[in-house]
Amino acid sequence: MGHRLHGTARALSPVQPTTTPRRNSGRQLPAANAHAEGTAVGWAARRAAYALRTELSPEYVFSAITGRSVTHFHQHVFVRPAGTPDTVDWFTSWSDGPRVDESELAVLCGRLGAHFTQN
Repeated sequence: MGHRLHGTARALSPVQPTTTPRRNSGRQLPAANAHAEGTAVGWAARRAAYALRTELSPEYVFSAITGRSVTHFHQHVFVRPAGTPDTVDWFTSWSDGPRVDESELAVLCGRLGAHFTQN
C-alpha cells in the first residue's frame, strides 16, 4: 500500500498533487483492505490540501475524483490562486495565473513533500 505525489506545471496551480493507490485496478477489495486503503487515500488528500494551503496561500483548495477512460481511482487536489477573477471557473485555465519554471517547481515539490511525513 502506498501513494505517490505527482507535481506538474498547471495554469491554475503550479502543483496539482494526486493520490493514486498503487493497487490501481477495478477489482473489489476485501472490506478490511478497502477500509485501510480509503483511510490512506483520505490522509494523503488531507495532507496535500494542508500542504498547498500552507505553501501557496490560495483562495481555495479543491479536491476532485474524476475520470472515465479506465477503471481506476485517483484524486486531484488543486488550488485557486488568490486574486483569480470570479469569471474564471474552477476548472478553467487563467492566462494571468501564477507560473513557475522547472527549478521553482522542484523547490516547491520539496516543500510540499515535507508535509507528507507521518507524525
